[in-house]
Amino acid sequence: MNTPLKALIIEDSESDALLLLAYLRHGGYEPQFRRVDNAADLADALNQQTWDIVFSDHNMPGFSSTAALAMVRAVNVDIPFLIVSGSIGEEVAVAAMRAGAQDYLTKGHLARLVAAVDRELKDAEDRQGRRAAERCLLVREEELRIAKEIQQQLFPAISPAYAGYDMAGASCSAEATGGDYFDFIAGPHGEIFVVVGDVTGHGLGPALLMTDVRAYLRALVLSNRSLEDIMVQARHLLVEDLGSDRFITLLFAQLSPQTGALDHINAGHPTGYVIAHEGHVREELVATAPALGIDAENERLVSARVLLQKGDLVFLLTDGILESTSPTGEEFGVSRALELVKGARHLPSAQIIQLLFDEVRRFSGADTLQDDITAVVIKCQNENHCIPA
Repeated sequence: MNTPLKALIIEDSESDALLLLAYLRHGGYEPQFRRVDNAADLADALNQQTWDIVFSDHNMPGFSSTAALAMVRAVNVDIPFLIVSGSIGEEVAVAAMRAGAQDYLTKGHLARLVAAVDRELKDAEDRQGRRAAERCLLVREEELRIAKEIQQQLFPAISPAYAGYDMAGASCSAEATGGDYFDFIAGPHGEIFVVVGDVTGHGLGPALLMTDVRAYLRALVLSNRSLEDIMVQARHLLVEDLGSDRFITLLFAQLSPQTGALDHINAGHPTGYVIAHEGHVREELVATAPALGIDAENERLVSARVLLQKGDLVFLLTDGILESTSPTGEEFGVSRALELVKGARHLPSAQIIQLLFDEVRRFSGADTLQDDITAVVIKCQNENHCIPA
């Protein structure tokens, strides 16, 4: 069975049009065609339906292939346009090619007509595929741009101000959006809830999941529940959101500024650290439960408590920092991260985080991050609000 072909023929000679159609049928095509020879009929033909290919004579009474090409390209930039005419001169043919015609054949030599049609239909399909891919890419980039703006708005715009404390957090995504999350949530009784989390993977999917985490935790904090109950309820709500292929590591802490008590639950998240004024690690906030999404819902979540002392620095981070690798394959690691923070502990919290991020980028030697990186630093500065050392 011959291949259907919707052919628009711009030709004032009916016999020449029939000859062209005969070549197409002999070459394996079954043309559905319309013949026109003036601008008005061409405009109507282009308006009535789409065409697979256009054949055009060059010189017609009151019309030409040049004018026809302009009209066709105004409607469809990809449709193959072949000039089939007598001799039109090399300069005219070159000008037609530059204007967007695909090929030029003389009426007396149509032996290569079918091969030209085969080639141009394939090229047109490739062009349309590329344009469709480009459109999808532009749509995807716009979606990611919007998602990035939304996600950035979800992070705290400014660090919370509590007398006797210097707090800061920051997050940088490996892609336009990421699966890392940090937050400072004001509690109903003057306490501050601190969150650092990481959804497996990075990109739009994990970023959307983190918006769920943020919404659940903020709502539950305001419900005046205990730290353990907030985490239990958040875990329950997240089970369906996560599905079977993702999980969330989460370090969730409650700081009472007046006493310096830092209650915390670490669900599968990298260890947090309390660094003393002298520079040694005084406490480790180790994982006490599996990550959310891979543990049983009925498993008990138990908090632990650290009493902050004046000069203490709390350092929380995600594994994107620890697992960043150098060009030789060496990991950034815990020791390197701790040494940097210890050495910069006299600086404001925000500057410590910036130095850490800069060093991670320098260490990896890459223009883009390998994974999302996030850190939170809390410095206890006032002995009226911290346990004296």
